[in-house]
Amino acid sequence: MMTDVDEATQLDWVQSVLFDRGYLAKIRGEAIKVYLVVIEAVGGEPDRSVTISLSQLVARTRLSTPTVIDGLAQLERLGLVVSTTGPRGKVKTYYVADPPPADAG
Repeated sequence: MMTDVDEATQLDWVQSVLFDRGYLAKIRGEAIKVYLVVIEAVGGEPDRSVTISLSQLVARTRLSTPTVIDGLAQLERLGLVVSTTGPRGKVKTYYVADPPPADAG
């Protein structure tokens, strides 16, 4: 069970990544929904991995499969999520990075 301190720390990290480091401006379209579901799956903590299937991501985001795939690709390009295992179409493990500040522009 999480304590209030744990939740505050997780919220601070998400706020730091999205707002303070400038990634919210870099994430386009529905990719933010995919990112939030992946963050939830790792318990809201950076530098952790989670094994989750594409169908689970589709169900949690209520987005189409192509949209989720595009969102994951965008998040990987930004360095926010890294696909670490698994062939295409199978369950994959995603690593949630604790990224540096986003480049301006």
